[in-house]
Amino acid sequence: MVGLWQELGPCKQDADTGTNPYSWNKYSNLLFFDQPAGVGFSFGEDNVISSQTGAEPSYNLLVQFLTRYSKYAQAPVHFFGESYAGHYIPVYADFILQQNERVRQGILDHPLIHLETIGIGNGWTNPRLQMEAYPTMACDSSYGPIAPESTCERMRSNLPACLRKIDRCHETEQNGDCSVAESYCNTHVTSLFDEAGKSYYDVRAITNVPPGYASLLNSTATKGQIGAIGAYQECSDKVYDRFFLTGDSIRNTDGYVANLLNRGIRVLIYAGDADYICSWYGNYAWTDALEFKGQENYQSQAMAPWIVDGVESGQMKTGGNLTFIRVYEAGHESLSSPISYSIE
Repeated sequence: MVGLWQELGPCKQDADTGTNPYSWNKYSNLLFFDQPAGVGFSFGEDNVISSQTGAEPSYNLLVQFLTRYSKYAQAPVHFFGESYAGHYIPVYADFILQQNERVRQGILDHPLIHLETIGIGNGWTNPRLQMEAYPTMACDSSYGPIAPESTCERMRSNLPACLRKIDRCHETEQNGDCSVAESYCNTHVTSLFDEAGKSYYDVRAITNVPPGYASLLNSTATKGQIGAIGAYQECSDKVYDRFFLTGDSIRNTDGYVANLLNRGIRVLIYAGDADYICSWYGNYAWTDALEFKGQENYQSQAMAPWIVDGVESGQMKTGGNLTFIRVYEAGHESLSSPISYSIE
């Protein structure tokens, strides 16, 4: 719902509700959905324990939507998300392509999903390379040192042990090893940023402002109008706990991105450069290291100015169906700050 209410959706909610003049629905039909079951207004069986196990329910939702609203069945699909969608989007998009093959073979009687593009904003995709970027973002970014030097020293000192535990997770692929890596790295590297007294989502801000739309969605009037069952919750501790037990967040999903690129899917990775938690440094690092058919073309390109309305608004590079954009002066929700960029 963050994207719907605070970024590119048709409505905005501040002191009051109103239309969003920068909404993407000026140019495209938009479908937002809460997942996994248990977050937002969604509900269902508690059997999604990882990005991989979340793929089929999300695919089934898209199939049901395209079956019910068949006028959209032949439309191109552009699959976008942000933050942990750096895990969800690649895995789910890859599953869509697998299911499309089964449809073509006559194994499934489903509509084809005409996937053309995926987009990930300030995503979490390659934990090892993105963990390595935390000291840079906290201590040596274009915004200057954000964290105290003592914090930076501890972060740098703890990083090698964190990376070893991540490597162990990737070697064994055991849930226990991956959970240990996630716990250690979050405690001894990521969360040291608390000492900076700044927002994880925008290093220029002091605190993380809770979304105002949550109260609106939980009002009796709103729930009655949209037919919602139960309370809206932005995040779910129960869902987090299930994912933690499999160490999902510390596992790589960039291999899925490579597979999508190799099959002709266009990929856009964009990142606001004031975000700490999924920094542009880390996202740039993993895209530059990605092994895919267009790798040589992509790596040979230099970062160039990204111009919006005649103003340099960031940097970008593109090659082999992969595009990376660094958005200046934007945080984790890079499509809302500054919001005018979302039109581009």
